[in-house]
Amino acid sequence: MTDSNQMENDTQGRVDTALLNAILNTAVDAIVTINHRGTILHANRAIEKLFGYKPNDLIGKNVSFLMPEPDRSRHDQYIHKYQETGQRNIIGVGRQVLGQKLDGTLIPVDLAISEVKIDDQVLYTGIMRDMTERQQTEAELRDAQLRLIQSERLAAIGQMVTGLAHESRNALQRSRACLDMLDLDLDSQPEQKDLIRRIRSALVELQTLYEEVRSYAAPIQLGKTRHILSELCSQTWSNLEDQSKDLRVALSIDCNNCPAIYCDPDKISQVLRNIFENALFVSPKRSTVYVVCQEIKNGRSSAIRVVIADCGPGLDEEQRQRIFDPFFTTKTKGTGLGMAISRRIIEAHDGRIYVGGDELRPANASGAVIVVELPS
Repeated sequence: MTDSNQMENDTQGRVDTALLNAILNTAVDAIVTINHRGTILHANRAIEKLFGYKPNDLIGKNVSFLMPEPDRSRHDQYIHKYQETGQRNIIGVGRQVLGQKLDGTLIPVDLAISEVKIDDQVLYTGIMRDMTERQQTEAELRDAQLRLIQSERLAAIGQMVTGLAHESRNALQRSRACLDMLDLDLDSQPEQKDLIRRIRSALVELQTLYEEVRSYAAPIQLGKTRHILSELCSQTWSNLEDQSKDLRVALSIDCNNCPAIYCDPDKISQVLRNIFENALFVSPKRSTVYVVCQEIKNGRSSAIRVVIADCGPGLDEEQRQRIFDPFFTTKTKGTGLGMAISRRIIEAHDGRIYVGGDELRPANASGAVIVVELPS
């Protein structure tokens, strides 16, 4: 071979190498090349974004360095088994595996491996893509589908219960009319009149149950206007004056100039009433129900957090877990739908309601802590 041919070949080799490096280093996916022992021979720039390691820091290390246990300890066995049997479990197939970043974080990785032979040397190239965002998107889509299915089921149940509630009103009104007529004939029989009173009370409870089930199942329609949550708290509490006056329970509101938000005032007042009634049910006489409102940051957006706490005995673990479940109640009377309806209302406002921990409890409160967060 002449010197000119040699120079031409050397130049072409350098061009090919430069072109290959340019392609590898501009690739979005992380790419590593290893030998038959698992030693990393090359890593492109995208590896740093995926794992946190600079490419040069990985050269000469075993590729298992990028894996968590138990794959880290078993990787050499995987290579040895393939070289002995030729059985392809991942090469040319691809699969999702776990990778371990520089800071120890585990991430889902879509891994595709190809095999190439250069002269008598066997090399393996792995192309890796971070699947975290995709998995989050898929999870959000699944949640959205489940919510849609639940919404459709609730709508169907709502229509059925609405019809049932309507028909029940007619039947209950006829029952009450008959009881009124019977009551007139039993003026001299107090025991029978007491039975009529009990029947009337049972009919009222039955009608209340129908109405609350209908309210829980029916689609929530919102009419939003601007309101300050602390003012809604004060107005709702004043409507419970008869209950709070008997117990001499006071309301303390601490609001640090929270801005007004768009919400449905009637629906939010319904939520606050449910929380306040539960608080009054467990509050000792001459105690206080505490309300703390403050603006908080939720990522790039902001929200208003309302913390409501009483001085009752608090919630045990089962109550904390089930307080928003339909038909769960600790009261001797009640449908157990109040807090379940409250959660639907808050979620319809793109907010959330939950049981708060000690870190959110006002200084003088000792009982349950209910937290409502609404976007501002």
